Amino acid sequence: MKTVMPMIYFTNLIMINMGIWNKNENKFANMFITFDTGASVTTISNEILEKLGYDSTSGITKRITTASSVNYVKSINIDKIMIGDLEIDNIEVFAHVFPSESFSFGVLGLNVLSMFDVNLIFSRKLIEFSH
Repeated sequence: MKTVMPMIYFTNLIMINMGIWNKNENKFANMFITFDTGASVTTISNEILEKLGYDSTSGITKRITTASSVNYVKSINIDKIMIGDLEIDNIEVFAHVFPSESFSFGVLGLNVLSMFDVNLIFSRKLIEFSH
């Protein structure tokens, strides 16, 4: 199965539009998150997770190293995510506070990206996910 989606440039970031399951409304909530092959685990804003019906304060505390510091975050599982036409169930994410300057609700990390072959087609500003 394969899906191709737009690669959205915003400042110095590559963003994609991804769906995260909204437990409160029983449907996907679409949001722009950063495509980041340097992130080990997908990380979503605490605030967004809470709005979607997830308890961002529960879960196991994990230590992460960011570009600027070491932080402690909660590891939680979300019901499912949607990347283009591809749906993935029961995904671990880290709940973290994102500064307003980041212009992102989260980071798509290697725990999800490694499930696919990912082709970055810069000349056409597309990202292809296949497996």
